[in-house]
Amino acid sequence: MTVADAKTRAKDLLKQRSVLARCPENVLDDIVRRGSVVRHARGETIYSQGSPGDSLVILLSGSLKITNVTTDAREVVLGFAKPGALIGEIAVLDGSPRSADVVALEATEAFVIYRRDLMPILRSNPDATFALVEGLCSMIRATNARVESQGMQTQARCAACLVNLVQQHGREAGEDSVVIDLKITQRDLGNFLGLTRETVSRTLSEFKESGLIETKGNSIVVLDLDGLQEIAETEREG
Repeated sequence: MTVADAKTRAKDLLKQRSVLARCPENVLDDIVRRGSVVRHARGETIYSQGSPGDSLVILLSGSLKITNVTTDAREVVLGFAKPGALIGEIAVLDGSPRSADVVALEATEAFVIYRRDLMPILRSNPDATFALVEGLCSMIRATNARVESQGMQTQARCAACLVNLVQQHGREAGEDSVVIDLKITQRDLGNFLGLTRETVSRTLSEFKESGLIETKGNSIVVLDLDGLQEIAETEREG
C-alpha cells in the first residue's frame, strides 16, 4: 500500500469510526496530511507511562488496553479501546508525560498525529477541539462507571462490567445476543475489575450456567443483557 493509499484509508476510517467524523472535510484533510498510519503487533507496547505526550493516537483497527503497573508490579487495567477511540488526548492537550501504558491486544493499525502538528489545527477549528472534548467526556464516564462498580459484591461487579463493555464495545452476534468485541483474557478482565483471574472465571461460569452469557475463546457473548443489568441494579438499589 502506498503512502497516498494509506492516507486515503485513514481518512475514510476517521470519517466512519472516530469522533473526528464531525469535522469539516478540509479539517480532516489537514489532519490526515499531517499524520501517519502506524501498525503494531499483538502484545506490542504503543507507549509507556512517563513517555513524552507528543502525539495523539486514533485507533483504526484492532483493540488496545490501557494499563498502569503498581509499585508491587501488579497490572491494573484502566480501560479498553476499539476502532475510532482517541488515545493519549490528555497528554497531547497539555504536553505532559503519558499517564498510562497502552498495549495492543491484537494486531492493530493506528493513525498518529504529533502535538506540534495538531495544536494549530485545534486552535483554528472548534469542531476538532470539541471532538477531542467528546472523547475525554466518554473516557470520564467510563471511569466513573468503573469506580462505582468497585464497591459492589463480586457478581454485581462482574455484571455491571459486562453491561458497560457491551455498551462500549458490543457488536450484534445474532438475535438477542451481543458479543463483546475485544480480545481480552480472563486475567485482563480481572485486572480491570480488581479481582483475581480465578474469581472472574468462577463468576463467568455462574453466568454461563444461568444462561446469561457464553464464551468462545477469548470472546464473551452476552445472551441476556437484561438479566445482567438486573444483577447489577439489584445491588445498587439495595
